[in-house]
Amino acid sequence: MSDSSVALGAGLAALGVLGPALGVGLAAFKSLEGMARQPEIANKLFINGLIFAALCEGLGLFAWIISLLLTFKVA
Repeated sequence: MSDSSVALGAGLAALGVLGPALGVGLAAFKSLEGMARQPEIANKLFINGLIFAALCEGLGLFAWIISLLLTFKVA
């Protein structure tokens, strides 16, 4: 594999962080919107929002680690 293909792969893997970032933002937006509409279920929405955000961040971290492995050719 050439250096340019590894750099391209690392760049594409780094773009994988965009999806989870948008997912966390959307989850927070919808949770806050739900809390404003029905304050009595704010605790349930908060807990579910945190779980969803943690799952999204895990995917983003995985993409970032793959990008670093490709960049430094550790694999």
